Amino acid sequence: MQTALAALISAALASTHSTALTAADADGTWLQLTPSGTFSGRNGQGPWVTGDKASMEQIVANTRQYAGSTDLAIDYDHQTVFGAIPGVGGTAKAAGWVKELQARDDGIWGRVEWTAAAAIAIKRKEYRYLSPVFFHEKTTGRVLAIRMAGLTNTPNLDLVAVAASALFPLNNNPTGDSMDKILAALGLAKGTTEDSIVAAINTMQTSSKAIAIAAGLAESANQSEILTAVNSIVADRTKLATAAGLAADAKADEIVTAVQSAIAGKVDPTKFVPIAMVTELQGDLKKLREDLTSDKATEAVNSAIEAGKIAPAQKEWALGYAKADLKAFDTFVGNAPVLTTSQIREGKRPAGENADLSDSDLAVCTAMGLDPKKFAETLKLNKETV
Repeated sequence: MQTALAALISAALASTHSTALTAADADGTWLQLTPSGTFSGRNGQGPWVTGDKASMEQIVANTRQYAGSTDLAIDYDHQTVFGAIPGVGGTAKAAGWVKELQARDDGIWGRVEWTAAAAIAIKRKEYRYLSPVFFHEKTTGRVLAIRMAGLTNTPNLDLVAVAASALFPLNNNPTGDSMDKILAALGLAKGTTEDSIVAAINTMQTSSKAIAIAAGLAESANQSEILTAVNSIVADRTKLATAAGLAADAKADEIVTAVQSAIAGKVDPTKFVPIAMVTELQGDLKKLREDLTSDKATEAVNSAIEAGKIAPAQKEWALGYAKADLKAFDTFVGNAPVLTTSQIREGKRPAGENADLSDSDLAVCTAMGLDPKKFAETLKLNKETV
């Protein structure tokens, strides 16, 4: 984009003369577009040469050949020119049209018809000058043709180039150096037609808008804003590439791959294990704890039976108690009296007796000195209440 812009600037398309407008001119009139002879811009640019009346007649003829069947446009603030440059933006809305051209002794004149909006702006003194844009030879300053004009309040500006020799194919540049540079900057071959050049410039303008959006800017961002944003992105990418051990101009995909590899390479496999392995270990640990609890519970119950603190008939109940809360079971056993031989025997249910009680229930009654019949009634009552 920058190379193309530099090449366009070098083609030297300029606005060189201004004509003050009055309210009467808003209705349309003949206005001077260029002076005759040799002249310079108010800002010191030039000199440019229109020559004598015969030379100006040739300029008028060249202009008619260039314009063809169309009128010369008058825009606002030269936005037609700016609109042809990628990244700058602008609008080609017309303020008026040059309907006729005449070569007079004092210069080239044009008959202007304004649009309604422009006529109002001139009457209100919102715009005061008419500033022409013309093609000229870069080395001699000889004016070749009138390109257009702009309704402006800042006349006589040095404007950006619009590929003059391509838009107006005159045989006045023997070397064609400027045109060759422009074509090269646009990636076009020598001899490319005007339509192809315009299409290439329009494509670049579209690309400029896309770049602006990609850089996080508004589509209407100007060239300076786009350049600043892109330079910032490029600088950041360069830093990333260098940090990843790549060349400064490494591609984005290469940078991403390098960064991912670097992150992966810093993971210490001795400090991290796969999640599946962690889950499996957690399951194994849980089972191991359950097994240990079961073994300890069985050992505690067997010890309690051997110590005569629990009747053999209580074993099932005791195991459940010990597995659920081994500490509480140990406290129970520690506080329980040693059963007598008769108590241990009584813990076994006689046939047909206390049918509602399990062996464990009966053993509890025996160990705690409870009446099995009343205990059975209590259990039954509790069940009915629930």
